[in-house]
Parts: sequence; C-alpha cells; structure tokens
Amino acid sequence: MSSFVTTLRDFTGQAWRRLQALPAAVCLAALLAALWPVWVWSLARMRDGSDEPLGVVALAALLVALAWQRAAWGRTLASRWALLTVILAAVACLGAGLPMLLRAVAASLAVSALLAGMARRGQPLLPYAGLALLSLPLLSSLQFYAGFPLRVVTAEASLWLLRAAGFVTERSGASLIVDGRLVLVDAPCSGIHMAWTAYFIACVAALLAGLRDRDFLRRAPLIGLLVVSGNVLRNTVLVAREGAGWDWPAWAHAGVGLLVLVAVCLGVFHLMGRAVRSSAVLERAMEAGAVPATSADTARAKPWLLVALALFAVAPLQARTSVDAQAAPPAPANWPETWEGRRLQPLSLSAVEQRFAAQFPGIIGRFSDGERLVVLRRITAPTRMLHPAADCYRGLGYVIRDERLERESTSRLRRCFIAERNGRRLRVCERISDAANGNFTDASAWFWAASLGRSPGPWLAVTTAQVL
Repeated sequence: MSSFVTTLRDFTGQAWRRLQALPAAVCLAALLAALWPVWVWSLARMRDGSDEPLGVVALAALLVALAWQRAAWGRTLASRWALLTVILAAVACLGAGLPMLLRAVAASLAVSALLAGMARRGQPLLPYAGLALLSLPLLSSLQFYAGFPLRVVTAEASLWLLRAAGFVTERSGASLIVDGRLVLVDAPCSGIHMAWTAYFIACVAALLAGLRDRDFLRRAPLIGLLVVSGNVLRNTVLVAREGAGWDWPAWAHAGVGLLVLVAVCLGVFHLMGRAVRSSAVLERAMEAGAVPATSADTARAKPWLLVALALFAVAPLQARTSVDAQAAPPAPANWPETWEGRRLQPLSLSAVEQRFAAQFPGIIGRFSDGERLVVLRRITAPTRMLHPAADCYRGLGYVIRDERLERESTSRLRRCFIAERNGRRLRVCERISDAANGNFTDASAWFWAASLGRSPGPWLAVTTAQVL
C-alpha cells in the first residue's frame, strides 16, 4: 500500500511539474476552450441578424494585433492575474442566472486578464481589452438600454443650438418640435454606432503607436466628449433641415452623418497621437531584455489554473434547461374582439413564438383583421424581451426603410417603417401604452419609464404589419 501511495505521489508531482513547465500560451488556449458556451452564444447572436456583426471587425483586429506583437507575451504567468482570470471565467461559465451578455463581458475580461499576466514590461494592455469588449455582439443591447437617455441628451443639446439659430423649438421626450413640425430623434441619433467606431479607432491607433495605458485612460473620456459633440452637431443639422422643410437630395442625410463621423475619427487619431511613444521604442525596450512583469514563482499558477478551466469547461454540460417544464401562461379571455374597427381573427403562435412566449413576462396574442397581421403583447414587468419591431424584422432578413412617427385614428403616436425582403414589402407600425393611457413609440423610452415607476403597468404593445 505504501508503495502505491509513493508511486501515486511521484506521478502526481511529475505531472504537476510538467504543467508548470508549459508555456502560458497553453493556458490561453485552455481558457478559450473553457469559455465555449459564451462563444457559441456570440456566434448565434451575430448570425441571427438581431445585432450588427461589427464585432467581427474588432475580433479580426485583435487577432492581427496579437500576432503582430507576439514577442510581447512571455512563457510565464503572474499569479495575481491568474487568480483574476479564474474568477472572471467562473462568472462566464457558471453564472447561469446572469444575462448572457454580462457573461460574455466577463469572458472577454478573463481573456484580457490572462494576457495581462503574460505581458512583458511596457506592453500596452488596455487597447487589447477594449478590442475584446468591442468584439462582443452588444450594439442592440446598448441601443436598448442607453439609446433613449443618449437621444434625450442629444435632443436637449440640439434644442439650444436650434434656438440660437433662430428656430422656434420645443422638446418632447427624445423628439423635437421645430417651427410646428414634429421631428423624430430616432435610434441612429443616439450616437451608439459612432461611439463604437471611435473607440475601435482609438484602440487600433493606440496599438499601432504603442500608447501607454495611463495615456490611453486619460484620453478615453475625451473620446466620449468628441462623440457626443459630433453626434449633437449631426443631429442639429438634420433636424434643422427636416424642421425647416429644406429640399435636400436623398444622399444628403447619409452624407452629413458620414462627414461628421470622419471628422470624429480624425479627432480621435489626433488625440491618440499627442502623447505617444512610437512602437519602435517599445520594440527596442523588449529587445534590450525587458523582463516579464511577473515574479520568479509564477509557474505555480499554471497547474491550478488549468485544472479550474477544465472543470469550468464541463460544468455547462451538466446544466439542464427547464423551458419545457415551465407552464405556459393561460390564454387571456379579454383580448379585444376588434381593432381599429375591424374584427380580429385569432391565429396560432409558431413553435419559435411559443418558446419565446414561455419566458416572456406577459402574454402574446397573434391575430388577423383581414388585411393586417396584429400582434398584441400584454407585459407585466419591464423587460429587455420587448424587442423593437425593427430589430425583429432585421433578424428575419428584412431591410428597414422610411422610419417615421404617425398618428392613429385615436390621435396616439406610433412608429412606422417599411420592411423589404426579396421583393416583399410590409408596412409595420408599433406603439406601447400603459395603464394610465400613456403612450410610447420607443422600447428604450418605455423601459426606462417603466423601470423608474413613471409608467404604471400592465402595458400593451401593439405591432401591425400589412403587405404593400
């Protein structure tokens, strides 16, 4: 028995020493493998059309940068960064109760932490972390949560600029009334896309120039200020044009946005280049024998990191979904029999819609009034699952055009647009109403009003689609 124990101890010790001798790149590969549930979700979300796949560009830039500066990463791994990697990887792999986007953020930060533990002295790290975060499919979520507050800020700033220019202007939520004309400050006016582009340019420029992390941090808020200023300028010009009824060519709207975006990107390049030390200086420092920013005993971190990652990789396989066990909500008896003077004919939900409805905080009804498809969603709590209709149709492969606000026969405002796919054209309209007869044309505006207690529930979301 003692011989067996001795043999086992020797075998374990030898295996442990071999793990310690492995290069840190093996830990990076193990981490990427352990985070497979996050990558599967990210790929599915990029492919379903609900989010613009700009993250692919950031991911490609990150991989190119890692290959370009591969000499900056050592074979050792700092223990403190290994511990942070394990904590973040545990959140990403085991945080079943968290939204997948938050788990994906934790996964990106885990990869960034491991790279930081491998980095040699003087190697910039924040641009890599920035590209890792920008590679995630987060634009639609940012638009949902931050879009409305940013549009309100943009509308308020444009209000004062328009008044200074002589326009009679008032603000209503995230919309402006200019000389009696209601002008929608819509989703593109939030500046989310401009901010993504600006910070992507900043990360790439910082990597190309070898900008130190502390200089990058000092300039990050200034990039945000550039984006807000550019977005306000673009919005003011476009609102002035629409409010004054100026007859511009169709390309002018996109042209103004492109000019402002180029100006903001040039401003970012200038900002990044003001306190830069060239990449040649960084490379010379490495060639001169700059030592890894790790201690002599860091090899100890590798074995237990690899063991933890192996456990994280198999843990999601044990999780079982309980969607099938959830009780479907009872069919309501109080759906309206008519809508806008037309009798509603109930339609059954598709299999996909039934799975979605099983987790939706409320009840979904699908009807036809003889000419239009009418979808009614009764909501009992603020939720991200109330997707804007435009996002849903984009996910189905439609091209969205001509978004505008219109008034129903009841004088309520609704948001309408044209959805086109393979020669098929639909006119889609949507609005959300609350228990106090309040009305919303934007899911982000409704979410914040409902979450802050300014809009009482339950709420009714109405979406109609008519073939043109």
